Amino acid sequence: MADKYLRDPVHGSIRFDKDRERLIIDLINTWEFQRLRRIRQLGALFLTFHGAEHTRFTHSVGVAFMAKRIFDALEDAGQIPLRPRDRERARLVAIAASLLHDLGHGPFSHLYEKVFNDRRHEEWTRLIVRNSRGEVGRILRRAGLVEDILGVYARTYRPSFVSDIVSSQLDADRLDYLLRDSFMTGVAYGRYDLDWILANLRLARRGRDRKGGADLRLAIHATKGYHAAEQFIIGRHLMYEQVYYHKTSRSAEQMIRTAMQRLVDAVGATGRFPDPCPGPIRKLVESRGNLPVEDYLRLDDWLFLSAFQEWALAPQGKVDPILRDLCDRITRRHLFKTVRLTADTRHKAFGQALDDLMVRFRRRGFDPRYYLLEDDASDLPYRDLAYSDRMGTAPEDIGLAQNGRIVGYMSERSVSPLIDSIRNEPRRVQRLCFPEAMRTEVERRLRPFISRERQ
Repeated sequence: MADKYLRDPVHGSIRFDKDRERLIIDLINTWEFQRLRRIRQLGALFLTFHGAEHTRFTHSVGVAFMAKRIFDALEDAGQIPLRPRDRERARLVAIAASLLHDLGHGPFSHLYEKVFNDRRHEEWTRLIVRNSRGEVGRILRRAGLVEDILGVYARTYRPSFVSDIVSSQLDADRLDYLLRDSFMTGVAYGRYDLDWILANLRLARRGRDRKGGADLRLAIHATKGYHAAEQFIIGRHLMYEQVYYHKTSRSAEQMIRTAMQRLVDAVGATGRFPDPCPGPIRKLVESRGNLPVEDYLRLDDWLFLSAFQEWALAPQGKVDPILRDLCDRITRRHLFKTVRLTADTRHKAFGQALDDLMVRFRRRGFDPRYYLLEDDASDLPYRDLAYSDRMGTAPEDIGLAQNGRIVGYMSERSVSPLIDSIRNEPRRVQRLCFPEAMRTEVERRLRPFISRERQ
């Protein structure tokens, strides 16, 4: 039977075997997965990096392909100690779980969660996988893989390395999004030596699983692979510093989040919806985000951006004036300006200066709840094994494999001084976002608290 090819700007030809991987092709063709074409991978970053128009769909297909390449590289290296039938099933589970890992994302991804945070996208993914009325749920149930996929996400699936392929420091998700986001935004920070990493992936014993058997985990060759892994980790760190947390990107994200919040607040205060208002958005606000799966799946970026444009152009009186103004600024890309704050913002003097600034915003007709926005961006570039144990989270430290055993970790100073310098240290950037018209007032009132560091 002929293979299915998908042309991809990052990976070239993505190939799925129409016999061996028919399940993956069927899942791609479901209504739930096709919805991901209408959700951008990078939320509002397209307003900063004009090439960042790629979607959760393209990324998820790439992640499935990366999972396939990881598994096959391990198999070719003789690393997978499973019987042929069990190995084939584990391979299919790894690819399918990787394909579906972002299925539950809402409009603008994490921005949606900050306003309608009844559930995180990971929980929506699990609900969609379990939903027997949906196409994805029916296909997985027919294949007998529902509990396997959910077990991978919960890290209870055995063998353990399948969960590592889907979620770890060297998982299929990161291997794809760093290359894809770097390519689509036009920067070079996220590029790394993929082929060398794949050639040097190993399975190694980290400890004992609950059944007492050898618990094989995904690791990198101790002597040949650690430089490529180091490049990968530092590249991810730089992508957060220079792309994901770019000041204009964060301003755009805060404005979209605030427009959503103003919609909720205005309806709550007046009982009136903007005119027009799409049915799925009306249901979302009325239910405060507590939607059935079928209604949740009707929400996407296209729906909200179309509504924003309608509300921006609506006649006076048809739409709440603050919501109308925010939508107009977003659709015209008249984004808020930003200043970066120092660590002194927790002090009483900053609170007093901010209160004074809010008064001046109100005098100029700007409600500070919607026009003076605090942005707090933080990332933990690398978690070592001790941090994971202390916080009770899944281990993410990249193990160094030698003769089937983990003999060290990437976080050790003797292995990588670079990674040692960023491990367990959250990188935090605090900013204020505000209209251009208020720049002089902000800089005058908050001068002692504005950082001189690069924005």
